[in-house]
Amino acid sequence: MILKLHTALFIFIILLALTFSERSAAQETIDTSYSMIAPPSVQKLIVHGKAPVVTLQLSGFYNVGLLDLAAKDNTNFNKNDFVEGRNFGTRYGYGVGIMGKIALHKEGNMRLTISSLYNRMESNFIVGGSPDGKVGYNVFSWGLGVEDNFLPDRYFKPYVGVEFITSLINGSAVLATDSTDFNLDINSAVRLGFGLNMGFEYAVSNDFGFNLGMKLTHVNVLLRDSKESLNLNQTNLNDQYVVPQIPYSGWKQFFFVSFSGGVNFYFGMKNKKGF
Repeated sequence: MILKLHTALFIFIILLALTFSERSAAQETIDTSYSMIAPPSVQKLIVHGKAPVVTLQLSGFYNVGLLDLAAKDNTNFNKNDFVEGRNFGTRYGYGVGIMGKIALHKEGNMRLTISSLYNRMESNFIVGGSPDGKVGYNVFSWGLGVEDNFLPDRYFKPYVGVEFITSLINGSAVLATDSTDFNLDINSAVRLGFGLNMGFEYAVSNDFGFNLGMKLTHVNVLLRDSKESLNLNQTNLNDQYVVPQIPYSGWKQFFFVSFSGGVNFYFGMKNKKGF
């Protein structure tokens, strides 16, 4: 009787062990493969992006003069202030520019920037004309700088940058008198300055996008000068204070802020990540 019990217990243990081993084997062979492909929106988040090698940016500007570039009361041209060199006599302006951005490494965050810009500042742009006359300046600039793009391989690309600027400035003015208005030409002058810009790009595709930004430009940090002209109908830029003072001369800063918008063309950008 005892032998039979021992035999039955032994058989029960063997069967129990076989059952557990079969379950373990079944668990190890469960098929864990996916039965469907992830949607494209999820795939874009997984695939690594590639930043553009070169970006070509075309922009338009709306300018607001600051400090000495703003006329009296920030709007009105004042003949006496202009002649005595207290300010440049303008306030608002516009411009256009083209900028090339070249990635300095594979990730594309740091970019070399090369720009060519034209800006026009006028005392009677946006605001009404002044009975004292008017003045306008042409600013042709060329810039070289660096830019940090925080998300170069994504749709949304915020950036900040700085550039060294060389500018050629000239212009003309009309000074009202009791009889015939007096026309004055402002001779071309070369000045060195800098620009600070920030903004963002939004890539619609691998080849095309838009940009919005803001830029601070100080045109005449270096090479300021004031010289009297031998021609009464001409003057130099005269942005340096001299003693004895000469007409139109004074320590004046050609400083303005620009609000920009435009389009971008991308070269070498592929597989953008999500927003």
